[in-house]
Amino acid sequence: MFKILIIFLVLVGGFFLGPLFEGHQGSAVFEVAKYRISMSFNSFMILQIIGLLCLYLIYKLFSKIFNTKLGNWFRLRSPKKSIKRIEQAQFYLLEGDYRQAAKLFMKSAKGAKSSTLSYLLAAQAQIDDDQLIAANQSLEQAAKSCQPNELFAFQLVQIRLQIKNHEYSSAKITIEKLLNEKPRNIELLKLADQLYYESQDYQAVIELLPILYKTKAYPDSQLDQFKQAAYIGRIKQLSTDIDPLALIKWWKKQPKSIINNLANQKAMANYLTQLGQTAEAERLKRNIMRLEQKEQF
Repeated sequence: MFKILIIFLVLVGGFFLGPLFEGHQGSAVFEVAKYRISMSFNSFMILQIIGLLCLYLIYKLFSKIFNTKLGNWFRLRSPKKSIKRIEQAQFYLLEGDYRQAAKLFMKSAKGAKSSTLSYLLAAQAQIDDDQLIAANQSLEQAAKSCQPNELFAFQLVQIRLQIKNHEYSSAKITIEKLLNEKPRNIELLKLADQLYYESQDYQAVIELLPILYKTKAYPDSQLDQFKQAAYIGRIKQLSTDIDPLALIKWWKKQPKSIINNLANQKAMANYLTQLGQTAEAERLKRNIMRLEQKEQF
């Protein structure tokens, strides 16, 4: 900006000083409605600069006017209308009419105190309605006015869209960064859990489980189901590893509660048999039989 100012001053100086050094200021002649107006070139430049300055002052004056309630009235931007639209849109959300809700949220952005909020609500409604292109456009609008205190909400909506679009790598980068900043945020933990399951990163799910239990992100009974699914998924993944002993090595490192789990033992025995690790599989099968007999008594 400073360089542009210097160039502008040099050019203006050239217009004024050049004719003076030459001893002839030049002239500017205008003919308007049979009137002939004549002046020196320097006078013409001075009037032009004054005119531009007046235009700038008028622009600033109108900018201030249009940022007032009067300006909102001129531009048909009514905060009251925006609030009504947001309220109506929330009713549409409760009714499951995501498309109509998104339209009202978009309209409310024009007069809302926080246009970012309106655009984010529209984007979330569009994600829920699988309008992913429209949701991306709403997020782009939200990004233009997003303030630092609104950034976390923006990132959560962005992550939801990335997961819907199967953009797992991008979502994972953002989630892991945010988990370092807000490790106990329940909504963030739920999104991380969803991402890891959908991308079949079962080891990441297993590592996330302790904080899910601590924060009560889900009921314990539901977390127990997630835990079971994650461990069986991980057992299956390791059974396809290039190293045939990778599954056994991983199994031996697990806590006793996991090793003694009957469903886990059955999955291990099944996949060990497929891998040709018959001795280890038979040992597990005998242990399974003992556990099942105990349960019967």
